[in-house]
Amino acid sequence: MIRSLHYLKAIGYNFTDEIRTKKSKVQNFEDLKKNIQKCTLCHFSKLRHFTLMETKLKDASLMIVDTLGQKSENESGSILESKKGKKLQNYIYNILGLKKEQFYFSYLFKCYSNRKFDDFSLQSCLPFFWNEVELLQPNLILCLGEYTFKGLGFSNFNALRGEIFTYKNLFFIASFELEFIEKNPSYEKKFIEDLQKIKGFL
Repeated sequence: MIRSLHYLKAIGYNFTDEIRTKKSKVQNFEDLKKNIQKCTLCHFSKLRHFTLMETKLKDASLMIVDTLGQKSENESGSILESKKGKKLQNYIYNILGLKKEQFYFSYLFKCYSNRKFDDFSLQSCLPFFWNEVELLQPNLILCLGEYTFKGLGFSNFNALRGEIFTYKNLFFIASFELEFIEKNPSYEKKFIEDLQKIKGFL
């Protein structure tokens, strides 16, 4: 019961003496970050040094979402500065012509998870993610990897990968995560083709 109450509070419910609840999404990016920084809903919060988020809300048409942050990002507080992050930046710049300042990046898991997946923790983080999306209002969301895709409630990754579709009045496209491409380099061409579709859409 107590965990449930903390969860409701974390996603924006306010409690009164009359034991009523009123849902109120956070309307300010800094407040959202503060709420995530003090969240203790799951065990990953114990590993958190920094919240795995952008430092500020950007005026960006493209939002890119991945699943898990890197250890170096947790220690520095700077996302996309890992080897993987810089490789993604190179793809986005070389194919879409967008610098880091021109797109917005997000993780489903807002705390470092030591490369572990946990569905309970994911459900704790998702309200924060959707609040983030509402504040940003991107034109298109790129989902990297099958877990990210399924984590947002979608299915049939193989069928929808590379296709632009709509959900909740938002446009989405799914492609491979960089770890998958590194292990399966033959899929890099398909990944690049997916990014090229984004260029045409934006």
